[in-house]
Amino acid sequence: MRAPALLTLLLLPALAACSGGGSADPVDRAREVSSQQDAATADWRAAVEDELGTDTYDFASLQAAAGVDCQRTDAAAWTVHLALSGDTATSTLTRIGLEHACADVVTAFDEARERVRSAADPLDLVCGPGVELSAEDRLQADLVCANR
Repeated sequence: MRAPALLTLLLLPALAACSGGGSADPVDRAREVSSQQDAATADWRAAVEDELGTDTYDFASLQAAAGVDCQRTDAAAWTVHLALSGDTATSTLTRIGLEHACADVVTAFDEARERVRSAADPLDLVCGPGVELSAEDRLQADLVCANR
């Protein structure tokens, strides 16, 4: 009875090492994850610095904005946001944030950015008849469209 139990205890570490799941030690695994996060943050910072041409900026604000931007998951939501913002020139920083924070949203963002850039008047995308907007977007659109 003791032999199978002892054999199991001796084999568990070897099996865990073969599983490909990284380090079995939680401390080592935490270090690996932290290192990966640090590398991802460094890549994000480098991309922002390249875009801005400086290393002086508020990275925490950019991260916070990306967190909000990740909530817009479809092209329609991005179209409304970009059309109402009136500034697609800064959208490169937004795209960099999306690439690093939620890459699955980039395609929707690109589609919306192209739609807004190709529109003769981006406000037609949100002020025109039959445009469906969320309650929050409707309030902003009503204000922007009234002062067109």
